[in-house]
Amino acid sequence: MKKFGTKQLVPVMGAVMGAVFAYLGFTQLGFWDTTAGDGPMPGFFPSIMAIVLILSSILSLIQSFKEEEKAKYNKEELLVIMGGAAIFAGTFIIGLLPMCYLFVVLWLKLFEKETWKNTLIVLVVIAAITIGVFYLWLGIQFPMGLLENFL
Repeated sequence: MKKFGTKQLVPVMGAVMGAVFAYLGFTQLGFWDTTAGDGPMPGFFPSIMAIVLILSSILSLIQSFKEEEKAKYNKEELLVIMGGAAIFAGTFIIGLLPMCYLFVVLWLKLFEKETWKNTLIVLVVIAAITIGVFYLWLGIQFPMGLLENFL
């Protein structure tokens, strides 16, 4: 029997996280409004992404048992994980969207060494998509952090 390590633990954690988000998306946020004919509800995108996460985690878990070598973690991979953790923690302070925008700017300027022009173009496109599609069209209420108490 193959030893259970991080190659197996990460996919299992991903599948569990996907199951939680799928449950919340379907039960609390709503998936599709058939009564009023409004179409997708706030839980539509999170539910779809949760299902994709569950399926990819299952495939990753199956693949992990076929690999013989020990998992190697590079500095760049750990920076992405730390960035995700920073977004999660910063969401409680300044809110999800401002934290994501700050992450994009910092990543492009500090790690990718992009120009301000390219950084701002990417930021504007991302802001237009997140605000236009998710906030205005789908009606998703993003966490506002401590700003929620002042507005």
